[in-house]
Amino acid sequence: MTEALVQQAWAEWVAGLGEWHLFGGLTYDQRRARGSQQVGVRPGADSVRHHALAWLRDAPKVVGRPVEAAVVALEYQKNGWPHLHPLLRLAGGLHGGEIAALGGLWYQRHGGNRLEEPRTTNDVCAYASKYLVKDLARGDVIFWPLRGPLTTHQLGHPL
Repeated sequence: MTEALVQQAWAEWVAGLGEWHLFGGLTYDQRRARGSQQVGVRPGADSVRHHALAWLRDAPKVVGRPVEAAVVALEYQKNGWPHLHPLLRLAGGLHGGEIAALGGLWYQRHGGNRLEEPRTTNDVCAYASKYLVKDLARGDVIFWPLRGPLTTHQLGHPL
């Protein structure tokens, strides 16, 4: 199977898991690199995964409801610094203020972010095929929740 076919299959699978509400990028401020003992020290893959999981665990506190599902891919810039590409589904969808709240939560701890609402399922497919599959061979993809299904079937909603 060619890489393009894998990307397309992955994108369709992720997009078909249910409605997605936010996607974007989470970066580290290389000048401050909070959480490290030395400013400017880039975090390793284990630390980045830990930061992503902490962000997902703390997200309900800032938006007032659970993150039902997420797929987060870890990628590296050419200079070696990591960044994340999250795709999230929030319980009850977007009500207003979630982008600022979730972006602010990441910014406080680590640095820049750009979160946005997908306009169509095709946006999600394009995003998934471009970013979520890029480093898939390395296994740097987080599925949330850590246990249980990613679909909305458990809530009685059809896909």
